[in-house]
Amino acid sequence: MPELEKIQERQDESMMNGDYRLWLTTFSSPAFPVPVLQSGIKLTNEPPKGLKANILGTFNHVGEDVYESCTAKPREYKKLMFALCYFHAAILERRKYGAIGWNERYEWMNSDFDCSNMQLLMFVSEQPEVPYQALNYIVSEVNYGGRVTDDRDIRTINSLLRRYFCPEIMSDNYRLSKLDVYYAPAEGTFASAIEYINGLPLDEDPEVFGLHPNCNMVYEAGVVAGFLNSVIIIQPRIASAGTGKSPEEEAREMA
Repeated sequence: MPELEKIQERQDESMMNGDYRLWLTTFSSPAFPVPVLQSGIKLTNEPPKGLKANILGTFNHVGEDVYESCTAKPREYKKLMFALCYFHAAILERRKYGAIGWNERYEWMNSDFDCSNMQLLMFVSEQPEVPYQALNYIVSEVNYGGRVTDDRDIRTINSLLRRYFCPEIMSDNYRLSKLDVYYAPAEGTFASAIEYINGLPLDEDPEVFGLHPNCNMVYEAGVVAGFLNSVIIIQPRIASAGTGKSPEEEAREMA
């Protein structure tokens, strides 16, 4: 990194090609040279938030080959796979409501979804009828529930999945929440499923997660308070006040 700083300092713009750009990707690191950071344009890439973005990300993670892989019962598998994607997104997005969503902040990952999806494909392909009871138990109690430590959260996750993994999901008129816009799309191609997901609203109502609409006030108040605290912390303090602290002092105390 010090060598990079030297190269950057020795650059002569008159000797550069007009199309020359230097792209650097990095995690937060104390070794990153400050002059290099100050002389460039900073971009921060954050994962998209919201139920729609989460479902879309999971679908793209699965891919078209897996989506079309069940030849025995394609309609049943596609319906249940979408329900699983919805369930995965819903339990993750509930975390933004803090203790109202879950008593603990659980770190569910794509590996939990992949394992559940493999078992879903196996059960749907090999069994003469879809074993809803077995799927509910394996997914909510074993795969996802294995990370849950609170008994009330176990009840919640079981209740959520029972709404999605049920015989009624095979009806195109069945809704996954109280809002009419959320449902398992009719059997079709991977592209048609992506098209339906792209049409979902960007901001979801708490009803999607089985929560009261008032939860949104708690969430939004927390977001605003966190933002204001961040702004206040980085503001310079007036020395004459006596009690104020500079950003450097705040950072030193935090470190």
